[in-house]
Amino acid sequence: MELSVIVPSWGLTALLRSCLLQLEHALARTQLGKTCVVVVDNGSAIPYLADDLAPAHVRIVRLDLRHSFSAACNRGARELAATRYLFLNNDVLLHPDALVEMLEIFRDHKVGICGTRLVLPDDTIQHCGVRFDAGERGPYHQDHGRRSAIVSRATTFPQAVTAAAMMIDHAAFNALNGFDETFPFGYEDVDLCLRARQLGIRIACGQRRDSLHLESTSDRRPDRHKASRKLFFERWRGRYTIDGDESG
Repeated sequence: MELSVIVPSWGLTALLRSCLLQLEHALARTQLGKTCVVVVDNGSAIPYLADDLAPAHVRIVRLDLRHSFSAACNRGARELAATRYLFLNNDVLLHPDALVEMLEIFRDHKVGICGTRLVLPDDTIQHCGVRFDAGERGPYHQDHGRRSAIVSRATTFPQAVTAAAMMIDHAAFNALNGFDETFPFGYEDVDLCLRARQLGIRIACGQRRDSLHLESTSDRRPDRHKASRKLFFERWRGRYTIDGDESG
């Protein structure tokens, strides 16, 4: 299998269906040989059925109890080994050429992890790489809220990228033992990237295409990241490079 796409999802069947349809278009542009889409039904009240997600062709893995994002991702990756994995949120609608660009970056820049530019519905940046500030701010999304049209399209090599749309080599994912499941919600992607850098794994973010991210559609609790944020700082404070503060 050349690429296994892991989509953890909880409810929101109509949104998931739209995500999968856009994913099909993007996969078709890659001209990869064998690919598979694994939807991890993370304890939805009404289980997903294959017919609900048609015409997309997916493998559904059902978790009867809701697990953390990291646990759901790891379970999906175990379902089918592949040369690379793509982790994708159900509220991300990929640009048709987003995966083509990510695969080109793997080929041309010898990276082990690659993210992609994500925009909000108003065409402002949601994610184009993760930077690190000193103090309590810690990791933050570069250029968040800025108009995508004025942000450079050059490929970047940040310290971390979001797992809302993250491609990673099988060898790198195995070396890292996947996402750390002690993170209850959030920061597991940043933790994975920082651990990858410790192993000399290079990280990139494609910037040519804008994919839509509706952001936190499944969980809008204002304190949803609190426990994971505390764990992240306990583990990583003082151990990452300070990029600087963009707030001014």
